[in-house]
Amino acid sequence: MAQFNGTWEDREMDPSMGPFLDAIGLGEFKDKYAGARTTVTYEVNGDKWKISYLNSLYPDKPMVYDIEIGKSFDGKGPDGSDVKTVFTVVSDSEIKEDEKTNFEDGKDRSFVITRKVNGDVMDVVIEAVSANAKMTGKMYRKK
Repeated sequence: MAQFNGTWEDREMDPSMGPFLDAIGLGEFKDKYAGARTTVTYEVNGDKWKISYLNSLYPDKPMVYDIEIGKSFDGKGPDGSDVKTVFTVVSDSEIKEDEKTNFEDGKDRSFVITRKVNGDVMDVVIEAVSANAKMTGKMYRKK
């Protein structure tokens, strides 16, 4: 799991983001999220991980989670939304997150997020369970 250690950032707009937001009922937020960039830092210590997210839309509201692999944890998004997540290790280079959140509009949604590291690139696939929608190709590059 050491492959996840370090800081990762997205550097480009994912072309599937607009259709994905439409499918999950958040199309009205497309313009807001279009230029957003996220930085994620992982500190892996066995099954205990510290994960820090910073989004350019909320630069003064970093999210820091201390999680244990396989155990559910509750958190808050930078917009105040409730987030409940379980992280699962698939392999040394891949994790899955089962996430439930209510985003800005207060509607509950479920997602499966897959993160796979290949060298200095992390591929991210977000699947919206209830909307049967997928956003693929979102890539984070290690700083």
